[in-house]
Amino acid sequence: RINDTHGHEAGDRVIKVIADTLAKIANNSCFIARHGGEEFVLLFRNMSIADAKARLDEVREQLAERRLINRKNDVPFGQITFSGGVADVFAFQDPGAALRAADEALYIAKENGRNRIVLAGS
Repeated sequence: RINDTHGHEAGDRVIKVIADTLAKIANNSCFIARHGGEEFVLLFRNMSIADAKARLDEVREQLAERRLINRKNDVPFGQITFSGGVADVFAFQDPGAALRAADEALYIAKENGRNRIVLAGS
């Protein structure tokens, strides 16, 4: 939505803010990669699915508190929303199936109003 309202430069800035916020939780147990235009994939090691969801909820809350302004016209972007889908890779036959399940959970989060984290299969 930000690209449509404020332009691609502003959209890129928001993606960077999201990436920077995600980077704060990255460590030896959490790996992050950008996956497509506005999606990220996170791999949590040695963490329960409930704890992974809680970490992403913390990120979502941090982003919701951010207030960005379009530098070109001083118009606020509005609240940054963060939706996510979480899947336990060991609950699936292969990593690709887990990624698809997480992606399906992401779309459920978006369909149900955005700005939420959904567990695959819930």
